[in-house]
Amino acid sequence: MRLTQQEADWLYALQRSWPLEARPLEALGRTLGVSGAALEAFIARLRAEGLVRRVGAVFDARRLGYRSCLFAIPSASPEAEEAAAHAVAALPGVTHAYFRGWPEGVTLGGVSARDYVGLPRLWFTLSARGDRFEDEIARLAHLRPIPFPALRRYKIDVVFDPRTRRRDERTEYAAPAAPRPAPLPDEAARAVVRRYQDDTADVASPFRVEDLPRLRAWQADGTLRRFALLLWHRASGFAANGMCCWRVPEAEADAFGHRLAADADVTHCYARPLMEVFPFNLYAMIHKTSWQEGFDTFLRLTREAGLPPGGKVLFSTREFKKSSVRCFVEEA
Repeated sequence: MRLTQQEADWLYALQRSWPLEARPLEALGRTLGVSGAALEAFIARLRAEGLVRRVGAVFDARRLGYRSCLFAIPSASPEAEEAAAHAVAALPGVTHAYFRGWPEGVTLGGVSARDYVGLPRLWFTLSARGDRFEDEIARLAHLRPIPFPALRRYKIDVVFDPRTRRRDERTEYAAPAAPRPAPLPDEAARAVVRRYQDDTADVASPFRVEDLPRLRAWQADGTLRRFALLLWHRASGFAANGMCCWRVPEAEADAFGHRLAADADVTHCYARPLMEVFPFNLYAMIHKTSWQEGFDTFLRLTREAGLPPGGKVLFSTREFKKSSVRCFVEEA
């Protein structure tokens, strides 16, 4: 989709937090010098082009009593990994499932798929209510999933800038600690979550007036990260999704994590435990437009952050599932 400079400004703004007002596009339009109706028509055009993942709320599910964890499946035969990927993607609580590694037939800087043999290829994220999480992951016990919990979160957000093909520098920074899931909210609060977590058809008037005080309070305390337009990043040109990983001394992980989090190209940054099957403990996600650009970004991050050699970037070579966490749907 070709955008004018003005439309690129609109798309950038629409991915950030919409005003929590009865008619948010009108309020947003006033800051952009455009009518709310023009923004509504622009969103309809983006939908027709297949670029919109959804328009809705992005909640911090931990504050709603949910747990989330990254898992990997041990390396196996291609046939076994294919079957495992479909089994993983079929589980409702799985939000992301990818083959990650190195693209076949591509060599960059002397690195090729040979350098990734034996590393886990299937990675997925599971989110579920805290009191049901262990039961959910047990449904995949036959695949021997290996947990890689976030010990510390340094940065979390994905807002793409179509004007520069870079990430937004004013992103959301995570608290250093990883708090335990909060107590489950009451049914009234759960109903509000269900109303706004999926795609919103009425973008001109997406909110019930009676819900606005609660949504504003949630935004203030971090439960609501933002209400906004979310893009399909691959369809938007950011096709090279890379999980950059390094092994750093535990005592230095926070210092390195904060350096990476300050970089505009990093969308997520976490400290995770070292595992024998995957001996890295610092992770940073990048989204670029090509394998070469992604690899160059990995090398630049390593160099500029002063990270030790031996790290790897695992590109998402195949996507099996990508969705948002949906809370309390089993009770609806």
